[in-house]
Amino acid sequence: MTALRAELILAGVLLASAAAAQVPQASAPPKTLGNTTAVTPAGPVTAPSPPSPPGSSGIEVNTLGAPEGPPAGLLDPSNGGMADDIWSGSSRAEVEDLLARLPLATPVRSIRLLGRKLLLTKAEAPMGQAPRSFETVRLKALLGAGFVSDSARLAPLIRLKDDPEFAQLQAEAILLGGKPQDACGDATMTRESATDPFWMQLRAYCYAATGKTDMLELTRGVMKAQGADDKAFEILLDDVLVHKATPPGLMHNPTAVQVFLLRQVGLPINPNLAARFGLAASVLALRDAKNPPQARADAASQAMHAGAASSLELGAVADALTFTPQQFANAETAATGLPYFEGQALIRQAVAHATSDDEKAKLLAVAFRLGRQNELLPVAAAIQDKGAATVMPTPAMRSFVPAFAQALLLMRQVDAAERWRDMLDPNSEADSLLAASLAVQVNLAAPNPGRASRAEGALSVLAQNSSMPQALGGYEAKEFAALALGLYDALGEPMPADAKAQLPNLVEHQWPGRRLPPIVMTHLADLKTQSGTKGEAILTILGGIGAGGPGDMAPDAIAALVRSLKDLGETEAARALAMDALLLYRPQAAPS
Repeated sequence: MTALRAELILAGVLLASAAAAQVPQASAPPKTLGNTTAVTPAGPVTAPSPPSPPGSSGIEVNTLGAPEGPPAGLLDPSNGGMADDIWSGSSRAEVEDLLARLPLATPVRSIRLLGRKLLLTKAEAPMGQAPRSFETVRLKALLGAGFVSDSARLAPLIRLKDDPEFAQLQAEAILLGGKPQDACGDATMTRESATDPFWMQLRAYCYAATGKTDMLELTRGVMKAQGADDKAFEILLDDVLVHKATPPGLMHNPTAVQVFLLRQVGLPINPNLAARFGLAASVLALRDAKNPPQARADAASQAMHAGAASSLELGAVADALTFTPQQFANAETAATGLPYFEGQALIRQAVAHATSDDEKAKLLAVAFRLGRQNELLPVAAAIQDKGAATVMPTPAMRSFVPAFAQALLLMRQVDAAERWRDMLDPNSEADSLLAASLAVQVNLAAPNPGRASRAEGALSVLAQNSSMPQALGGYEAKEFAALALGLYDALGEPMPADAKAQLPNLVEHQWPGRRLPPIVMTHLADLKTQSGTKGEAILTILGGIGAGGPGDMAPDAIAALVRSLKDLGETEAARALAMDALLLYRPQAAPS
C-alpha cells in the first residue's frame, strides 16, 4: 500500500504540473478562499490503528479526527444529486487531498457543473483522521470557486458542534451571499459567546436588528474597551440603525460582517475585497449595479477565468462600459489592444449597434479568434452569446461556419449552430468533412432522432476519410475522427458498421496529447469496482483533466475518462464532457 501511495503521489505531481501548464494565462488569476489547481490523484490509504492494550479484546479502534455532524446538502437523487454513499468507501485523507486541489474554478462547463454537483450532494463524510472537518473543506472549495449563492444556501443546513474554524466559515458564507434572516439565525449562534472581533461585530448587528438597544450598547462598550472597535464597522452599523448609506471609507481589515452591512445599506461591494474574500467578493462586485462600470469590469475579469459569472451577468457588465466613437469605428482593431474582457465588451456593443448581419459576423469572428488565442473561448462565447444567436448566416459567410458553430454549441445554442452548418456546400469535400464534424457535436448537445441519424452518417464519413492514406485534412482530421469515434463508443451511442470496423485501428494508435499516468488509470479502474468510492473516482477524473479542460488530451485518454463517468452512472456528465472535448479540441503535433 505504501508503494502504491508513493507512486500515486508522484503521478499526481506530474498531473498537477501538466494541468497548471494548460490553465489560461491571459491575466493573473484571482486569489481564492480555497486552492483550485489540478487534483492530485491518489490511492486509498488506511490510518494505522493503535495497538491493543494488554488484556483488551484485540479490537482495533481508529481515531476519527475532526467530528462531523449529520449529512447536509442541497442535492440528492430526487433533484439531480448523487447517492448518500459516495464517500463511504474512501479514505478521508485521499478525498481531502483530492478536494483541496479540485479544479472547480474553470470556465469549462462540464468540469465546473460536475464538481458543483459532487460538492452539493448530501452524503456522509468519509471516515478517517483529518485536521479539520469535511464540511470545512467542502465549503471552502465552493466559496473559493465563486459559488456564493450555493454556499450561502448550504451553510445554514450544516450542523457541527465545537468547531470554531467551521463556525466562522459557515457564518462568512451566510454573510457574503445569504438572506438577512440567516445572519442572526441558529447557524451563527457562536456570536453569543465568542469574543473575537468578527463575532462581536455580528453580535452587535443582531442586537441592532432585533431592537435590543441596551445589549447593543453594552456590546459596543465592550468592543471599545478591548480595542476591538472599528471605525468602518461603526459607520456601517449606524447606517443600518438610521437607514442611511454613509461610505465607511477605507476598511483596513474587512470582515464578512462589514461586507454584509454594505449589502444591507445598499453601498457598493469594492472589487478590492477579493484580496480578502477571493472569487466570492469578485462575484458580488460584478453583480453590484451600484459599482462603477470599470470596477465591475475588473471584477468580471477575475471571475471569468473561474466560470463564476453567467452569460447574463457578463453581458450586463459588458454593456455598462463606455467606449469612444473612435473605438466603435475601429472595433475590430481596437478590441485587440484592450484587456481581454474590455475587448470582448467593445465587440459586444459594436455588434448591438451594427446595421447588417455581415458587419456583425465580421466583428464576432474577431471576438472568437481572441477567445481561441487566449484559451478563453468559453468566455468569449458567453459574452457574445446574445449577438451571435441573432446573426442569420448566408452562403457568403461560409468561412465563419467553424467559429460560429463552435461558439454557439459551447452555449448550447443548438438551433442557431445548425443554421450555420446549413451554409456549407454539399458538393465540397472539405465542407462535407466539416458538416460531419458538426453533426456529431450537435447530436451530443441536443439529441433527437434526426440528429442521431445524421450523426451516424457523419461517423461513417469521418471513419472513411481517416482510413485513406492521404486523408482530407491530414493528420488533424484523423486525430479528430479518433476522438469522435472514441467518444461515441465510450458513450454507447449507435455507430455504423464501417465506423465500428475502423475503431480498433484508431484506438490502438498512440495519439499525441496529454494523458493520465498508467498508475492513476489503474487506480481509477479499481475505484469503479468498489462500493462507496464514486466521489473519489470523480475527483480523480476531474483532477486528471484539469482546469484548462480536455482540449489538449489524447483522444483515447479523454475517451477513457468519458467511459469511466458513464460506468459510474453519470451519463449526462459523461455526455457533457464529451461535448467539451470535441468543441475545445486543439490539434496536437503529429509524430515525426
